[in-house]
Amino acid sequence: MTDSVSLSFGSSFNSYDENIRQTYPDSCAIKAQQIILNSKGIDVSENTLRDEAIANGWYSPGFGTPVEETGNLLELHGVDVKRVHHASIHDIFEEISWGYQVIVGVDSGELWNPGFEETFEDLAVGGKPDHALIVSGFVIDPLTGEENILLTDPGTGDICTEYPEDDFEDAWNDSDNFMVIS
Repeated sequence: MTDSVSLSFGSSFNSYDENIRQTYPDSCAIKAQQIILNSKGIDVSENTLRDEAIANGWYSPGFGTPVEETGNLLELHGVDVKRVHHASIHDIFEEISWGYQVIVGVDSGELWNPGFEETFEDLAVGGKPDHALIVSGFVIDPLTGEENILLTDPGTGDICTEYPEDDFEDAWNDSDNFMVIS
């Protein structure tokens, strides 16, 4: 367990950290696992993890990491994980409130560029996850009760970027609501 994950009520913050940003265009799941390993005091680089993932068949340059292989690097370095399909927002909230860290698979376009094109893509070809993120917490507006999700994004280097729950769930549904808990 860790105490680096926060639950917030009220306002959030968003910041950028170059150390959070993935090095390769398709290494988001590797970088997310590196962030968690580093937070647990396991000093390992993204390049070392990438090499390990390639050697074990968990990552293919140009194609990334299949959803079901996410978490393997954590296990390789001695971190227990639990993989869950068909999870709910409540499941994420519960795991984070117990101090666990959560990686989710999403369709990045639905978060970064929501709109008609992403809706059409879901209808035409179905949902396809293409990105891994760390859920950093939740923000609840005390006046409206509206809940937003805070995400740490290896693709952008952003820490605690706030997304409306509906937008997050739409993007997360494309991975069959997959999450890795560590």
